[in-house]
Amino acid sequence: MRMSKQLKGSAHARRAIAAQAARLIAEDGVADFGTAKRKAARQLGFRESDGLPDNDEIEESLRIYQALYQNSEQRARLLDLRQVGLEVMREFEAYSPYLTGPVWKGTATRGAGVDINLFTDLEKQVELTLLGRGIEYATSERNHFNRSISRKVPVLSFEIEGVTVNLIVYNHADERGAARPDASGQTDRGDLTAVELLIDEEEQKNTVDQFLSNIR
Repeated sequence: MRMSKQLKGSAHARRAIAAQAARLIAEDGVADFGTAKRKAARQLGFRESDGLPDNDEIEESLRIYQALYQNSEQRARLLDLRQVGLEVMREFEAYSPYLTGPVWKGTATRGAGVDINLFTDLEKQVELTLLGRGIEYATSERNHFNRSISRKVPVLSFEIEGVTVNLIVYNHADERGAARPDASGQTDRGDLTAVELLIDEEEQKNTVDQFLSNIR
């Protein structure tokens, strides 16, 4: 009986923390899931030992929050960000671009940037492409998307249309399996064709919604 109550309590804590973390991400701009769930736990009076939700639980709660409270705003924001991403991907098509992160997954929040993976062995050429277009950029590093690889990868960041774009540059060999779906059939990134389809679907949905609103 005690174990059953503990399990129920843990499940309640996870759900409550996930919901509060989603609000912090959507409304307060907390970008990191780990930071959001630890802050949410403190705000709700839970301890980490009560059980923190995993990132998938946070993401699902974020989708629900956005659908309930930010639906039209978030859809418009997401479409704008994906269009910016598509524009950049076309510029860097020679480097096998993939859209990734919240803009790809559909959970982009206010002030979100656009993350694009490039797969090439010509990192310097990417920088020359930016310089050739007169684009000022900053450099940083991120962990490899494959957690079994300890190598850091370079990030080239710049602004376009008021949006921060991050080009995360991987080796060409890293592309193998990069878009492989997980057990649920979801992928962490999409190529040019996939992004074009996402945008077309959203624009068609907007057209239908506009038509229906006009005849009501």
